[in-house]
Amino acid sequence: MPTLGGKEEPKIMATITSRTALAAALMASLAPMLLDTTPVLAQQAPAAAPSQNAPLGTPGLGWPRNFDVGTNRLQIYQPQIESWDGDRIGGRAALAIGPVNGAPAYGFIHFTAQANVDKGAGLVSLSSFAIDQVQVAGDPNAAAAVRKTVEQRLPKGGLTVPLVQLQASYAVNKQIADLRTQPVQNTPPKIIFTSTMTILVPIAGEPVLRPVEGARTFQRVINTQPLLLKDDAGTFHLQAAGTWYESPNLTGPWVITPQVPQDVAAAAKAAQKSQKADPLLKQDGKPVTPPPAIVVATQPTELIQTDGQPELLPVAGTQLMTMKNADHAVFMDPNSNDYYVLISGRWFKGKSLDGEWTYVANDALPADFAKISPEDPKASVLVSVAGTQQAKEAAIAATIPQTATVKRTTTAKVSYDGEPKFVAIPGTTLKYAVNTPQPVIEVNRSSYYMVSQGIWFTAKSPAGPWTVATFVPEAIYTIPITSPIYYVTYVRIYSVQPDVVVVGYTPGYMGVIVQPGGTVVYGTGYTCNGYVGSVWYGCPATYGYGAGFSVGTAVGFGFGFAAGWAWGAAVTPYWGPYYGPAAWGHWGYVNVNAANVYGRWGGNAVVHGAWGVTPYGTEWAGRNAYGTTARGTEFQGRSAAAFNPYTGNYAGGREGSYYNPYTGAAGAGRAGVEGNAYTGNYAAGREQVHTNPTTGQTSASRSGAVGNAYTGNAAAGRQSAGYNTNTDTAHASQTTVTRDNGQVNVDSKGVATNQKTGNSVAWNNGNIYTDHDGNVYQHNESGWSQRTNSGWQSVDRNANTNYLDSERQARDWSSQRFNSYGGDRFGGGGFGGFHGGGGFRR
Repeated sequence: MPTLGGKEEPKIMATITSRTALAAALMASLAPMLLDTTPVLAQQAPAAAPSQNAPLGTPGLGWPRNFDVGTNRLQIYQPQIESWDGDRIGGRAALAIGPVNGAPAYGFIHFTAQANVDKGAGLVSLSSFAIDQVQVAGDPNAAAAVRKTVEQRLPKGGLTVPLVQLQASYAVNKQIADLRTQPVQNTPPKIIFTSTMTILVPIAGEPVLRPVEGARTFQRVINTQPLLLKDDAGTFHLQAAGTWYESPNLTGPWVITPQVPQDVAAAAKAAQKSQKADPLLKQDGKPVTPPPAIVVATQPTELIQTDGQPELLPVAGTQLMTMKNADHAVFMDPNSNDYYVLISGRWFKGKSLDGEWTYVANDALPADFAKISPEDPKASVLVSVAGTQQAKEAAIAATIPQTATVKRTTTAKVSYDGEPKFVAIPGTTLKYAVNTPQPVIEVNRSSYYMVSQGIWFTAKSPAGPWTVATFVPEAIYTIPITSPIYYVTYVRIYSVQPDVVVVGYTPGYMGVIVQPGGTVVYGTGYTCNGYVGSVWYGCPATYGYGAGFSVGTAVGFGFGFAAGWAWGAAVTPYWGPYYGPAAWGHWGYVNVNAANVYGRWGGNAVVHGAWGVTPYGTEWAGRNAYGTTARGTEFQGRSAAAFNPYTGNYAGGREGSYYNPYTGAAGAGRAGVEGNAYTGNYAAGREQVHTNPTTGQTSASRSGAVGNAYTGNAAAGRQSAGYNTNTDTAHASQTTVTRDNGQVNVDSKGVATNQKTGNSVAWNNGNIYTDHDGNVYQHNESGWSQRTNSGWQSVDRNANTNYLDSERQARDWSSQRFNSYGGDRFGGGGFGGFHGGGGFRR
């Protein structure tokens, strides 16, 4: 951007008088931004993105559909056909409504329609659509606006859809209805409280030892994720958090190895070749300091840590006390002297922190739990209190599918430890393979099904070849919740087309289940030690990883595994949204409706989204999109984000461009943010450019902010410029704002000119330069003054309203922009998580 004048008056006056030079400077400032619009098309073109505000009956568009409702954005997810009685069908569609950059409220639209079936043609004509009911759990007042918006966009002439697609939807959603609530197991795990830095090392049952190839004097405990060795003298050696520990017994005491013996180091190197180990919180290649203590568990265990001795504080508006320095939600009810802890969405209570714990149903808690304020630091527990708005929204969000269009040419591979070994699934006629990390299901001796990364595959033998399935036997959806592969029942096939299959999964695939009573929990609660052969394949685990939920302003309904304190409070989970050890690493908190496993295929199967975790714990997400709106505007864009729960670092960015061949309008923009959730430091910026040859308008702007969410210190700035060839008007301005220890400073300067009239104006903080004769105005505590040949003279403010108000409006606008930068966008809260500190929130 051009320099907008200095404090010296001659520079500003020169800028005003040289209007042609100003226009040239403006275009020169626009040129770099116009040139810096590198196309952001994906390597492989994804399906066209849904057009905003397109009619609900528009063919060829994906779900969800987006609509503007006043200042809010309404998203309607793929409808689910729930009833089909003769020529009348009924169903519902999940919805989300809220500010574009805020958290939505969730709800449902219930509808009915007339269905006329032509079996010969394989088509169904749908007409007489009716909205029977609209429910918005978090914002009941929004229901009327949602109904009006939907009714305006229902296809007036009806809609024709393939019969097979409607039948598939009906069959799928009958099965989904059976999964809306499931009787999970709620046996309490072993609960350990500690006030020092501690790492939990879970072993799946009693330790299983296998010789380390190349280091025969050592054995490895293979049914655990970290590197745990045993030498021929009986001493155990554990590598965790960048430190080596040793102990004569698994139960401890574990002491730090002062100098690692050469044979231990050699055995560790050999063991890593056959099976990579979880580093257990090693940060950026450096050991955690000070080294944490070690707790080894061979049964379901949850570790709850406090930063020093436990501290109880009253919860506003209730009689409850909360443990403010714990990495889990811990409460005490003074009326009964009972402690309550929330683990994986389940409440347990006990008389003391080291005593016996019993399960408490989410609808049997003391009434004060429902009175916890949504603004309380522990407000995310409301997700797990039956009847609350947060619990209702989480239950709705748990029904919304993540879908993708998959090429039917996509393939997958399955590996076994030796020959395939199948065992019966109780209560069914099915079997599943135990010696593979993938869930391979035998329907009969010539029909096998398998889920990989949210996609169903089928084969005629366990060895394959595996191809994308177009049909899933109904028997698979009878797999009981007690089975280790129960999670596959949440993966669906929604429609089949000649070249692609539309597939999807609901959050149950990731372990999020709605239990009776209407609250979500993580994990089934059933214990399974997995398969042990030459290798170990673990089962989905419920406890030991700090699993929890949140409904926040940044992510809506989110879930994940706690990073705990900056040094970490839990080991890396080894089970993610599909079966397999170390599949996803440490998740941290994610939006359950945005975590998309399909991008792990790269561009081979689906190309419209991506999400994952690197081996070092950094979570990343990305999305590529392009298409054409209903009015002919072509667009393309991409976005990405990353977060490392170990270090607290995060970053995000997006860029896009558009062009309308009819009007000639074009533009591009990009934005980014980075920071650290633990220190509170952040930085962000954005820039954009727009041109429209029809209107003659060309403009560009950029802005940025840096600061600290905890201290409140911040700085922000914005530059903008524009030129209109039709009106011969141009402008350029610059504003900076700083806040340091509560002191706010604003600096605003700029210039505007009209080449047709010859009028120009410039402002530089308290001074305004305007008119043909170069009048100069200044504002101070006593009011406005005009400089004349005889010096500064007071002026009548009313007589100079247009000119004098310009500067004041600029300063007011600057203050508003500062509040937007420093307060709304980058202050407060965590990274959308239950254990978040500060950082990128709204």
